[in-house]
Amino acid sequence: MSDGGYGISSANAPTASASPAPSTQPPDLGDVGSWTSSAGHDWLILADPDPEQLLLAAYFDYGLVDEPPARLDAAARLCGALRAELQRPIEVGVGEVSVPEVAVELEPSMLGLRIRGRRAAVLGAWTHLGELFARPDLPANAPLLPRQVNAWDRDLATHAGVSAMNLADMPIHGPDGEAGRLLSCELLAHLDPRRGAVRHVFITNDPTLVGVGWTADPPAAAPPTRPPVYLDRRPALVLCPPDDGVVLSATATPGADAYVAGFVMQALIADLLDRMDMQARLGYEFITLRDAFYCCFALNTNDGRLGGREVMAVHDAVVTHPQPVPDTLIERALNAYGPSATVDDALRLRTSGRAGNVQPTADGVRRALAEIRASVHLPLRDETEPLAEQAGYLLWKHIDEPGGDVILLHDGPQHRRNADHPDAIKLTAHQIQAHQFNWVYRGLPRRWHPDHSAGFRWVDSTRLVMACYDPSDQYLELIDDRLRTVSLYWDEVVTHPQLRTELERRGIWRLPRGTFGLIQ
Repeated sequence: MSDGGYGISSANAPTASASPAPSTQPPDLGDVGSWTSSAGHDWLILADPDPEQLLLAAYFDYGLVDEPPARLDAAARLCGALRAELQRPIEVGVGEVSVPEVAVELEPSMLGLRIRGRRAAVLGAWTHLGELFARPDLPANAPLLPRQVNAWDRDLATHAGVSAMNLADMPIHGPDGEAGRLLSCELLAHLDPRRGAVRHVFITNDPTLVGVGWTADPPAAAPPTRPPVYLDRRPALVLCPPDDGVVLSATATPGADAYVAGFVMQALIADLLDRMDMQARLGYEFITLRDAFYCCFALNTNDGRLGGREVMAVHDAVVTHPQPVPDTLIERALNAYGPSATVDDALRLRTSGRAGNVQPTADGVRRALAEIRASVHLPLRDETEPLAEQAGYLLWKHIDEPGGDVILLHDGPQHRRNADHPDAIKLTAHQIQAHQFNWVYRGLPRRWHPDHSAGFRWVDSTRLVMACYDPSDQYLELIDDRLRTVSLYWDEVVTHPQLRTELERRGIWRLPRGTFGLIQ
């Protein structure tokens, strides 16, 4: 199987003589667990031996942020297939079977698989996992792991581009059927720890199982650490639908201090919103992007009262003119940081090869709060836009690009099939714009005339990442690398040959193809 989608070819594939990648010391877990190495594999031994419930797990430095649009759903399908394959009944005695408990985790930057249960059942499933790595073969009808929706997908695109991570909320899917099965099989082969292409960590609660079975085989090469990804951490103003309830987002150095600082910031913002009579629960979403801890604070429900004025009030109170944070608030957040969070943070750091702290301190939390304040992203509103000039915030807004003719697609609003149906297309040097107009009915004979613009959407046609086409409705949606979208109805486009030719010249049919469908 080809691994071209993972940046590995026969010419640059790792070999057994490859020099090891630079490594950091594993995070100190104290009494929670300990680290060891066997046959070139990292092992985490958890301090919870249980003779009745054995644990074996594997975590990989591969997540949704690493899955490009062309391979959309490959990891979700793989996780669903592995859970089904490994959760089969296993014979543990004469006439006796046991079904292990299998949990799969698919995060933005990590994929994990845990097998827990009776000893014989867990060891049997673990052996089968090694067989699947060696001979990747998955069922074609494997269920996809349900998607996890993010609070502010377009903001995530400003940090990490477009990937399966922030396409989760869109009703599109990648290749399915045999093509989708093959992509998942390729990913399974790519993740094989014995291959040495992806960093990984094994976990057990029984130290005698370190190096058990197929994990005794060393990797063909020292798994590489992914190079640092530049993440622009300057404050910014980013487009956001007004009904999404987003207050702000920010980044900080990954680790326990940032995680705890997020809870402190959540408490500060929630208290301010309560005093503004915003009776709504404030959510705290955090995503580890290897080189940055991303956090976003948004109302779980927004009844329209959170507007630009309220966002600016929060910004002024917690970012521009913050009051000293009480020690008691930080202590409460520190006390809520327990052993499970310690293990989670340690796993993410060790799996990605990053250094970091898993024992938060009050001073560390205060430093993380300062990083959060220095990197905020706010929803772009009329009230927040002046920050671009007043405070130097980056402005993620439409770039006015002159030129290009406006091409009407139909002759009146009665032809719109839905609220997003464009009335006209305009092509500039780098943009595809889909315009809507306010129409007036006038003249003799009376007919519809476009009066003035009612707004438009646009994509950068030099940075398109995906095209989603519905052949039944001849509906095409183009997506660029900042998650901007433009919708076209191809039966209207083809009636304008020059427009069609220009769109095709810009490579829309060479893009990775998505299909519309329900999301799980």
